[in-house]
Order: sequence, then structure tokens, then C-alpha cells
Amino acid sequence: MIYVSQEQLDQVNYLLSQSALGNHLLFDQHTLRRVLPNLSVSTIRSPEVEKAEKLMEQMILRPTIGAKKAFLESLSPELHDDVARVYFNIVQNTARETQACH
Repeated sequence: MIYVSQEQLDQVNYLLSQSALGNHLLFDQHTLRRVLPNLSVSTIRSPEVEKAEKLMEQMILRPTIGAKKAFLESLSPELHDDVARVYFNIVQNTARETQACH
């Protein structure tokens, strides 16, 4: 568990809501083409998921969207895609929860 400021939480909520609308601010089209078709089938194992979740936490703590993108771009291609899968699973789950509430 990480502790984030209200500003960081607001920024994450903004990124998730934009992604739910199809505006993917953190990931480029190449990443989307690689990871989105495989979301329904888990292609990463538990240790990779745990590592990707920790990297997501580190990314969230970056102060700006630009800093978050730079952090993601500094990762190896495999880690970058693992983090993207975790991120888009969060987007999907958030969208499902929102639909269930309405």
C-alpha cells in the first residue's frame, strides 16, 4: 500500500477516466496494440504482476503526467507491457464498477 496526496489521487482518477473514454495519455498506439488484445487472458504470471504493481505504485508517485510517461518509457519493453496490462485491468475494473453503480 502506498500513500498518495489528494493531488496524486485526482491525477490517477483523471488518467483512469480518460482511458475509459479512449484517451490513453500514458501509452502509445503500439503499446495498446500489443497489450489490449490479451487483457482477457492473463499473459503474465503472479511474480510479474506483483512487480508490475510495484512499478505502478512508483509511477503514481511521479508528480506530473509527463514524469509518469518518462518513468514508463525508462522500463524495459517487457516491464512496460506488464505495467500497461495492470493499468488497463484497473481501467476495465473501474469501468465495470462504475457501470454496476448506475
